[in-house]
Amino acid sequence: MPYEKPTPLQPISAEEFDQLISPFGPFESDPRVAVGVSGGADSLCLALLLNFWLRRRHGRVVALIVDHGLRREAKREIKQLAKWLTGYKIEYHVLVWSDQKLRRSGQAAAREARYRLLTEWCRSAGVLHLALAHHRDDQVETHLLRKDRGSGSDGLASMPIVWEQDKVRLFRPLLSVPGERLRATL
Repeated sequence: MPYEKPTPLQPISAEEFDQLISPFGPFESDPRVAVGVSGGADSLCLALLLNFWLRRRHGRVVALIVDHGLRREAKREIKQLAKWLTGYKIEYHVLVWSDQKLRRSGQAAAREARYRLLTEWCRSAGVLHLALAHHRDDQVETHLLRKDRGSGSDGLASMPIVWEQDKVRLFRPLLSVPGERLRATL
């Protein structure tokens, strides 16, 4: 059997992103949407897609970067991320996580603390929506991890596509998209 070169994955087009985000509407006129940006390709891709989408609607995206203070190189990475975001004229805020007790907690407690930090910023800034860049591969991984731990049907449902926390709507517009497509888009 001859070797077939793999087909490169197509980047997400503006039209496709319109379809991915439309279930989360309607948004207010002149929407302002925050996005959690870790500095990885997935969240940076979402920030850029949202930026282009919102600008066409006279809105704007705000990137929220959490500095956990756990790794020395994080400051340098945040500086580079800030440079990229500034290049795209994306407003950003670095949120410093300073709860020493939570740093020693498990992953679930850390995730909840991160969400609390993000939603507190949104609430104080009057931002109603917080987008997260979880994608299909993350959804599959979550399902498999929970299955291995013996989760029941609620746990196996994996990540919700949308939910409300502290009067902020969190949503994941990329849950149906493979991570490779996000990297192709970026």
